[in-house]
Amino acid sequence: MSEPVVTSARAPSLWHNRDFMILWSGETISQLGSSMSFFIFPIIGYSLTGSTTQAALALTAFALGSILFRLQAGALIDRTNRKHVMIVANLAGVGLYGSLVVALAADRLTIVHLILVALLTGIAGSFFGPAEQAAIKTVVPARQLPTAFSQNQARQHVAMLVGPPLAGVLYSVSRSIPFLVDTVTYGVSALAITRLRAPLTAPERTTTGPSKMRHEIAEGLRFLMSRGFFRATVLFATIVNFGANALFLVLTLKLLRAGVHPAAIGTIDTIGAVAGLIGAVMAPSLIKRVPTGLVAIGTALLIVVACIPMAFTNNVVIVGLLLAVALIGNPAGNAAVSSYLVAVTPDRLQGRVSSALGFTASAFQPLGPVVGGVLLAIFGGQAAMLITAGIISISVVALLASAEVRHLPTPDKWDVSTAAA
Repeated sequence: MSEPVVTSARAPSLWHNRDFMILWSGETISQLGSSMSFFIFPIIGYSLTGSTTQAALALTAFALGSILFRLQAGALIDRTNRKHVMIVANLAGVGLYGSLVVALAADRLTIVHLILVALLTGIAGSFFGPAEQAAIKTVVPARQLPTAFSQNQARQHVAMLVGPPLAGVLYSVSRSIPFLVDTVTYGVSALAITRLRAPLTAPERTTTGPSKMRHEIAEGLRFLMSRGFFRATVLFATIVNFGANALFLVLTLKLLRAGVHPAAIGTIDTIGAVAGLIGAVMAPSLIKRVPTGLVAIGTALLIVVACIPMAFTNNVVIVGLLLAVALIGNPAGNAAVSSYLVAVTPDRLQGRVSSALGFTASAFQPLGPVVGGVLLAIFGGQAAMLITAGIISISVVALLASAEVRHLPTPDKWDVSTAAA
């Protein structure tokens, strides 16, 4: 029998949900620090090597680390206390970024050290993310999941908006200060998580061992792929993440070749961050009123509609406005998919299913910049932009072709009987 998400009783505002606010505020502070570090990574890398190729290696290492052990992370999260996983991941960040501060202070930082920190940070994040997502289901009522994930989207865009310019100012004072701030934010997040009251233990104790872990990982993948909505979402996300990473590299280099100043190119990211923040504010109301499947499809179509015209202009304002169109629906799409995933997934599978979605959606993402660079070298800026925009356009077919996506209703009508079972 279908079991919809209950909406009859009005739950207290999430602002009054103590445990959620601890999770949200702690990670908001941490993401602000991380956005500063990610902005500084290539700058530090270039100052160490004088090579643009080597300067990008730290961000590539982070992307690789994010997927390297992601499936194993999901299995571990479903075996152990999720609160402990989040604390350890944050403490790892304290140690990693603290090592950069010490190395810079002693003038002993090397590119290998920087790349290693980025790689290990990505690995730590692959444990923290699914653990936090599983924790949200414990501390937030089902009917408020879309709002909770919308607020998570908002914090990402706030970090994107504030972090890079703040990092630039602090870097001008001392190269180590942005990393020092990030070290502190990881510590603040770890301390905040220790104050959680909700029990975040794994729902069932399983035996350990590599053979058993393989079965557990496979169970999470099977659950994800057993639903048509998630099969279509995985295919869409895999293609769009790959295509978007290629497109934005081509866009940046295309504008640089056209003589656009790097500072002007940076305003494009600012416009996009503002649009994303506005979209995050609008997301809860949109998700409540529009069928979830249509939210996902609409978000994808906005990206396609915005990306194709970018090939025909070098005007920073026009590109920024097009990026705003692409991103304004993104928070609602991400929040809708994330909250539906959490709502229908049994608690014992939360870590594995979340990790499986993250792994499959990001598996080819690190290749995007490489392919974008090759296309740019062979075909030139405009043609490379159109090719990458075409790749992104193909991703929408996965959503449009899925009856489960087209017909998925609003959250008050979601079938969560699988979770109840």
